Amino acid sequence: MSRQFISSGSIFEQEIAYKRAVVDESWVFVSGTTGFDYSSMTISDDVVKQTEQCFKNINAALTEAGLVMQN
Repeated sequence: MSRQFISSGSIFEQEIAYKRAVVDESWVFVSGTTGFDYSSMTISDDVVKQTEQCFKNINAALTEAGLVMQN
């Protein structure tokens, strides 16, 4: 399996050259995850909502990698 890069589409990924996640063999590395909501291009002032959005962003990256996040 070749290395797969997963992007959130954030402008920061273009500007500072990182990817939301990297899949390499049986490993998935997720990085740079914030509470930013890419669908609305906003970030909440509420830390709980930011945390929830972080997990949504991580889940989206894992889903794109073909994985499922479980409780």
